Amino acid sequence: MRVPLRAWLFKSTIDLKQVQALCPDHYTCGEALLISLDPQHHVCVTSFGGLVFWPFEEQRARELAERIKPAVGRAELQQEVEDRLVVVTDKGETRVLFNEVWLADEPTPDHIGVIAFLLAQSVALESMELQVDAALDRFEAHVRDVAERGRVRLSTRRVLKNVGFAMQTRQAVLNDLALLDKPDITWEQEELEQLHHALHENFELEERLRTVSRKLDFLADNTSVLLEVLSTRKFLRLEWAIVILIALEIMLFGVSELLR
Repeated sequence: MRVPLRAWLFKSTIDLKQVQALCPDHYTCGEALLISLDPQHHVCVTSFGGLVFWPFEEQRARELAERIKPAVGRAELQQEVEDRLVVVTDKGETRVLFNEVWLADEPTPDHIGVIAFLLAQSVALESMELQVDAALDRFEAHVRDVAERGRVRLSTRRVLKNVGFAMQTRQAVLNDLALLDKPDITWEQEELEQLHHALHENFELEERLRTVSRKLDFLADNTSVLLEVLSTRKFLRLEWAIVILIALEIMLFGVSELLR
């Protein structure tokens, strides 16, 4: 049996306790909440905003997203990101291919939870990659301006916003996505640990995370340099202002002496 999965992402964290109240038929699976719509349809909800539908059906997915809206406030789904995967059951062996996962038997809730959680991490990381790339694109124009014209047209506030973005993204990686942590259930079952490892490698989460970190390092280093330039420029302006004020005071003193 082929089961098409699809992962969506809210532009917000999700209060899983509220989701539990809204959806009584649920199962806690490691870091995720697994909601059973019926014996064949499940939805994995993660605290960092991920929704994974098993299997994916457009109408049911929209209905479920609306149903849990109270747990995400005013946040909307990120239409620009989604991830897909196909799970094939009763294959007699468990294997992870490029865009398919084979399972030897019918999946247990733990199987569903592990697969869906990693797919949710992948779509969340994709969103983060797009945000970081967009920030670098915006910053590139200012770097080019410094290289070609030797001047900085950024305000201190804009530079500090870039620094804040880099810090906020790092915090999301470490706290919200928990990309470096394995679900607790993988420590208890060797089969689930092997499945988690294979999927983790297939989604290239480690390499993608390192790439995001390198881009954030580049952004942070360059914004720090620009911040130093802006601070120096501000200091020089203050020095010139002091010189001008002293010169004006001397001129006024000289004029007052002449008038006497």
